[in-house]
This record gives sequence, structure tokens and C-alpha cells, in this order.
Amino acid sequence: MERSLNILVVDDEQVVLDSIKKHLKKDNYNIRTALTAKDGLQLFDSETMDIVLTDLMMPEMDGLEFMKEVKDRQPLTPVIMITGYATINTALQATELGAFDYIAKPFTKSELRAVLQRACDIVSKSEDAVADPKAEVTAGPKAPPKGLKTLGDFSWMMVQNDGTVLLGVERSFLLTIGQIQNIFLPSAGDKIRQGSVYLQFFSTDLRSHAVLSPLSGTVVEANEKVSETPSSILEDPYGEGWLIRLKPSRLEFELKELGL
Repeated sequence: MERSLNILVVDDEQVVLDSIKKHLKKDNYNIRTALTAKDGLQLFDSETMDIVLTDLMMPEMDGLEFMKEVKDRQPLTPVIMITGYATINTALQATELGAFDYIAKPFTKSELRAVLQRACDIVSKSEDAVADPKAEVTAGPKAPPKGLKTLGDFSWMMVQNDGTVLLGVERSFLLTIGQIQNIFLPSAGDKIRQGSVYLQFFSTDLRSHAVLSPLSGTVVEANEKVSETPSSILEDPYGEGWLIRLKPSRLEFELKELGL
């Protein structure tokens, strides 16, 4: 993207704001900062913001409440949650409410830049669509089948008749990765814990993209087709592009945790 992106950072710790500005000082971003959600909303209302980073735990108005206000104003603005409480419940709650992603304190420069780059890709694709709304979409994927449940901007799951669960990833997330070079899936028999990294994508530019598992259980089967031909996942991400079949160990409890 040629133009400089406007990024709003809201955190009640000045040291965090200073650290983010330092990490990004050589990048093509215009950084605006606020110490409170109220001040952040004033900046958001007065200027065009492309991406928002907000702390989760703040006085008066927390990050989730702030994100809701942002989404009410501009639903397509990617919001990245900054949290020192990096649990699966926090991450999934944030993504269910519309967060693009989250980053845990203390974070490194590379971690910060990686999540921002994915958000930039989303902004770029949105602007391209607005600039050329009549552009043809090539071989669009099949619609999600009935019974499929989405989990924020990243994952989906679908309970099967035999009690196993198919897990996959959202097409919107796949588009932010770019051209996929490799997909590393778990093997049959592997145990997976809710909130742990259960698969990784590697793009042709050697960036790694990890995905957290929404459920705990034992892997029954991994989709060899997408392992052998990673690009095929985009053809039908909600059908033949499923990634693993899982025998869940705490399905009802964890579905309740996820609000499903």
C-alpha cells in the first residue's frame, strides 16, 4: 500500500504507547495515541483511522467496550487487542465481538509488525474493492453449509453426526496470508488443548501464521489434500478445505465457553 496508514493506539500506560511508536518509527504509519478510551474515541471521530490497537484492561471503559464503540462507527476498521491476559477466553471473546486479532504483552517488534501487516492487507483489499466494485471475483468458494459455526475472523467448526468435529479456517483470514506455501497440520492421535496452536500456515514470503484451537480433544484425521496442495484450501474452505477432524473431549463445556 503506497499511502501512509493512520493507526490509533489506545493504552493507559505511556510506556506501552512509547514502545509501539518506537517499534514502528521506521514504518509507513501515522501513529496517534491516547491514554484513555474516551480520548481515543475523540481522535477516532475527528480523524480517519485505518487500524486501531487498544489495550484490553483500562479504567472506566475497557478495550472490549471501546472496540464496540469503534465498530458501531466504522464496522470494517480492523481492531487489534493488546492484552497482558493472553488466555483463550480473552482471545475468543475479543474475536467473537469483532477483533481482528490480539497481541500479548510483552510483545516483540516482529510480533507487532506481523499482526499490523495482516491488518494492512485487509485494509488494502477493502480499498481495492471500493475502487473497483465491478471487478470480477474468480471462482468464488461455496457458501458455508448449514450447521457451520464461525469463531471470530479466523476459524470455523462443524459438529458431525458421529460426534466428531471438523475444524477449518475462514476464507477472509486465508486471504490475508497471501500465497500459501505450506500448511503444517497435527497427526492422527495427537492431543490438542483449547487455546493451543494446532496448525501453522507459511506463506511464500516465509511469514508464519499460527491458528489457535477452539476445542480440546484427539485428532482423528488430518486433511491430506490441503497438506499436499495448500492452494486448494481457497477453492472450498468450508467444505473440502476442512483441516482436521477432532474427537472432542469437553465439547458441551467448551461450546458453552465460546457462547455457542
